[in-house]
Amino acid sequence: MTHSVLPVQCPRNYFRTTAYLLVEQMKTPVYLILTAAILLSAVLCRSQDCADALTNALCADSPNSPDTLSTTPFSNACIDVSMSSFYSFHTNSIADDGSVNIAINYVDCDFTTGGAQDSIYVMVIPLPPNEDPCNPPFNINTVCFADSSNFNFDVTNLGTEQDYIVVVGSNHDPAFGPCEYTVNISGSAVDLVATVDPILVSLGESANLLVEGADPTQSINWTPAQFLDDPTSVNPVITAEETTAFQVSGFVGDCELTDIVSLTIGPPVEVFNTFTPNNDGINDTWRIKYIERFNNCQVEVFDRWGQSIFKSVGYAQPWDGTFRGRYLPTGPYYYVLELNSFEVTIPPILGVVSIVH
Repeated sequence: MTHSVLPVQCPRNYFRTTAYLLVEQMKTPVYLILTAAILLSAVLCRSQDCADALTNALCADSPNSPDTLSTTPFSNACIDVSMSSFYSFHTNSIADDGSVNIAINYVDCDFTTGGAQDSIYVMVIPLPPNEDPCNPPFNINTVCFADSSNFNFDVTNLGTEQDYIVVVGSNHDPAFGPCEYTVNISGSAVDLVATVDPILVSLGESANLLVEGADPTQSINWTPAQFLDDPTSVNPVITAEETTAFQVSGFVGDCELTDIVSLTIGPPVEVFNTFTPNNDGINDTWRIKYIERFNNCQVEVFDRWGQSIFKSVGYAQPWDGTFRGRYLPTGPYYYVLELNSFEVTIPPILGVVSIVH
């Protein structure tokens, strides 16, 4: 199931500010005790492996191996846990107002500690460029969630090409054994998006591929390459000979990602199998759609006895259903269509066209 989360303010001076506000509101002698406890929490926070978060990247659609929470406590406005681990993710170049889904699954973790129900907590916090992941800037929005069973939740309104810190923690007592889990991420803000335009072309026609979200300063690669004008381009041109699925790989931050898109190749021409030559101005000639692309084509029509009744090189003048100036009777007629093109190499097209009066 998917849970919604609410933003929480986590200022740079959270611990000191919190102590001051509590004293001002409560007006009790607990000032020194609160201040000491909060400053201790701050020291614990800064002592974490949060400095390594940016090198411990979560990559979209890449299942992570099970991880084990460390035995180091972590305390913040959002969470207060006895065990913690740090990760990060980087949003793509089209992420503006995009989202990610973070999924937590227990692998091996005792859900109870001394009779109390354990939970896993997750905090997500944006990190502007060149900022310290252990001391994020003032007045930034974080999201938090926690549950005592497997869960996933969405983080929305994400910025473009920005780093986010992910803190996973638990109130599980290490004395009762390790807490092993997996954390995975997916969503529009951390993935590649491949498209093709148009999605359907006739044999011999071209289409355009496009990948969005990838870092243009790093390598981009499309496969299969033989149908593309430039397989390393963000926007290559395809001239495929058959329906083909194209895979693109690129980078979002340190994550190499892939996406797949398919181009459907239809027949080079569309031959209509019926026409009504009665001079009413509607469907009076035999239509062959897209035949104008093939100036050197040869079209020949035969009656049931194999006599050639129409022959044309090119098809500038469509067949009107006559032979030697007279309309032919209702019935089936057989055609052979040769495209005679270097761009489209297919056998002659054979079929039946019917005259209806």
